[in-house]
Amino acid sequence: MGLCLRAMVALLPLILVPYVLLYYDVTPKIVVLLAGTAVAAWLRIRTAPVRSPVTRVLGFLLLGEGLWVAVATMVSKDPALSLGGGAWRRYGLITQAAVLSLAWIVAQYAAGQPERVRQLLRAIAVSGIPVAIYGILQYLGWDPVIDPSAYHTGAGPLAIVRPPATMGYASYLATYLLSVIFSGVALVLLEESLAWRIVGAAAVLVVTAALILTGTRAAIVALLCGAVLLGLWLRPKIRARELIVGLAALALIAGFYFSSAGQLLRSRVRWSMEDPAGGGRPLLWRDSIRMAGSRWLVGFGPETFSIWFPRYQSAELARAYPAFYQESPHNIFLDALVDEGIPGAGLLVAITVLGFGAAWRRRDSKLAKVLAAALAALVVSQQFTAFTAVTATFFYVTIALLAAQASEAEPLPATRYRADRLIGAGLAAVMYLPFALALVVADAGLSHVHNLAYFGRVREAAASYHELERWQPPGMRMDLWYSRAIARAARLASDPADASLAWREGLEAAKRATGSAEERENAWLNLAVFYGRENDYVHTEEALRAAIASAPNSYKPHWLLAQVLWLGGRLPEAEAEAARAADLDGGKNQEVARTLTGIRAAAKNSHP
Repeated sequence: MGLCLRAMVALLPLILVPYVLLYYDVTPKIVVLLAGTAVAAWLRIRTAPVRSPVTRVLGFLLLGEGLWVAVATMVSKDPALSLGGGAWRRYGLITQAAVLSLAWIVAQYAAGQPERVRQLLRAIAVSGIPVAIYGILQYLGWDPVIDPSAYHTGAGPLAIVRPPATMGYASYLATYLLSVIFSGVALVLLEESLAWRIVGAAAVLVVTAALILTGTRAAIVALLCGAVLLGLWLRPKIRARELIVGLAALALIAGFYFSSAGQLLRSRVRWSMEDPAGGGRPLLWRDSIRMAGSRWLVGFGPETFSIWFPRYQSAELARAYPAFYQESPHNIFLDALVDEGIPGAGLLVAITVLGFGAAWRRRDSKLAKVLAAALAALVVSQQFTAFTAVTATFFYVTIALLAAQASEAEPLPATRYRADRLIGAGLAAVMYLPFALALVVADAGLSHVHNLAYFGRVREAAASYHELERWQPPGMRMDLWYSRAIARAARLASDPADASLAWREGLEAAKRATGSAEERENAWLNLAVFYGRENDYVHTEEALRAAIASAPNSYKPHWLLAQVLWLGGRLPEAEAEAARAADLDGGKNQEVARTLTGIRAAAKNSHP
């Protein structure tokens, strides 16, 4: 069991499978989580259970949250999507159930066993170092796996870089690195072995550097909050040696910041100062709360935010960030509130409070204090980011480790609750393993289709896509992606018959996507493009009006509809739509303003 859990916390953040899987930074992590949890559940059958007051409460809360996520999935606005999860993180019922199951298994494994906690912290610290080094190398311009343009923004002296390492996005990387930093701190404070203390110190230094280079304000503030909490709790005596080391570290940071290598970091600081609100998050949170109020009891269902939020997005938020895609509320508690209603958010709050309460019960323990500081940092950081499989796992595992140390654990006979453990292991295998297998096969198939389409092999791409449709697990909605990919292949096809086939395939997939895509507005816009290229103005207008219904305060469908109406000579309607688009665009795109000017000029010339 110990080997299995240590392998999971080490491999989960590390694994990437580029060139084989389309979602190479998401799917392998989900597979590790699901398969590892299923194996751990079976190993637990032979493990004697333990009982303590705090772990019992944790067990009830984890079970309650899992059952409520299941209820929210059953009554979801899109049950299949809520079951399997969306493409960007796959955090549906199945993945969430695995995270909760793993937290319970960790709590049982570590209950009353500080040495087992230290073993897990060693694995976290050691595996975090290569992830951090990869992020540092990305900042410095070296990346053999990911196209650097995916995490570079701007140009010239205003260019910034947000290295994601193995996490897909800088904010998720930074949140994960918090767990690594405090694991390293625990090794420095608690390990008797000099070698492990050195490993812990290396983890703290290297990972802190990587976290700073991500430019993630929330995680940097979270690190400071956790450090302050730990310092107030431990009240360490700062000797001259520690003071000199600290001043030297600050000098190194300052030297790097003002050097030529620190230009990208300085640009990020400048961007942050120009955007103190954090990307419109206050407006996003306000609109998310308004959205949650319409289904306050059960929520909209896990992973459905991107479909339904555009209907609730305010014009104020749209004007501030007209081209920004909001995939979540960027706050774990609001995410739970929107997805699962007040009970779901309440259970998450209760589990978090339990973690801090467990730390307070063992406030005489350095281990509990470090874990509490880690939890505080994670909570602060996750007020500005959503859960992913990795960040959620480390969040719940931290709480599980705190609960495991909160009170004396009473060992029970190995035969006690054996039937319950057997049923749980069977459910884990049936629930997690088939989904993991289907996910890998479908994702690998999509990668193959992508390669075929990229090289213009239309017939093979179409055949492969239709073949893998039967493997796609619940919630995998790829018609919008396929429609765009096969349409690009049509332009590369040398055979006119292949080009015609690709166009038909793209159009049919575009039609299907309007009823299933996670980005419903973009699906309608994509269909409008297909109709527009066929000069089918009637259906183009219908698709654009459907896009407006899906996202009333998005500027783009209003803008495109204005151009269609202009071509049709319906100038009063075109002017109204163009004016609406210009208002919602907030002056960000000159093309939108020029469209309105052109329509008004045409209207004026038509009535001398």
